[in-house]
Amino acid sequence: MNHAGMTTTALEPSDLAFLQRFYKDMCAERGVPGDTSAATELAAHIIELYQQGVRSEQDLQSKLTAVFHNN
Repeated sequence: MNHAGMTTTALEPSDLAFLQRFYKDMCAERGVPGDTSAATELAAHIIELYQQGVRSEQDLQSKLTAVFHNN
């Protein structure tokens, strides 16, 4: 399903492995249980940033810190 304004770029297995590891690390670092709305929100932000071209761990961490400190 393609929603207007959404990017539907397919992720490669290596991308998914990186994102999964990064997500788990961020949940652990922030003390966010994996079955909460906070974890879902974190995952959505990670994927959104990645699809926007933010690919390094350092850049992702920096952008996430900015997003969550502004909320």
